[in-house]
Amino acid sequence: MLESLASLLQLFTLTDAPAAGRLQTRLALVLRDPAAYQTQYADELAERGIEAPLPAQELRDVALLDALLAEDLAWEADWKDAAADMAEGLSEVLIRQERAARLALPAPRGSYDFGPEQLDNVQAALETQGLALVLFALDSDSFPLGVVAEADAERLRELARELGFGLTVY
Repeated sequence: MLESLASLLQLFTLTDAPAAGRLQTRLALVLRDPAAYQTQYADELAERGIEAPLPAQELRDVALLDALLAEDLAWEADWKDAAADMAEGLSEVLIRQERAARLALPAPRGSYDFGPEQLDNVQAALETQGLALVLFALDSDSFPLGVVAEADAERLRELARELGFGLTVY
């Protein structure tokens, strides 16, 4: 399990070994002992409005997202955010990962420049840089997003499935 977890996290942390270590310690706890994780991170979960025990699957998904957010390796877009706002947030993730500079978006598709349909615009911009958009499972009206190399997309899907994390890689 720890080897698979380390491999999954490296897809987000790249060469940042200290961040990978912090993430691995935190996420190994939720995989090994969900109740202990919920106790240790009760304050952080309460900030999300989570005070009752969560099913293990949901807790794993929240833990993965919160861990990556804490390291600035993910970004949580509101459902009302315009594609430009999503691109700005993901640009910060790209800079943190030392992958690229700013994300340039193509012209908006359709009559709306916000909401879930704009994920396609963001993905199109990432594809030009050989990157893939990751949407983390979270039961909310937000879009928790991350970025991995397009070449690593299938490996991320496999590792997430093996470890029990819910996510979609575009």
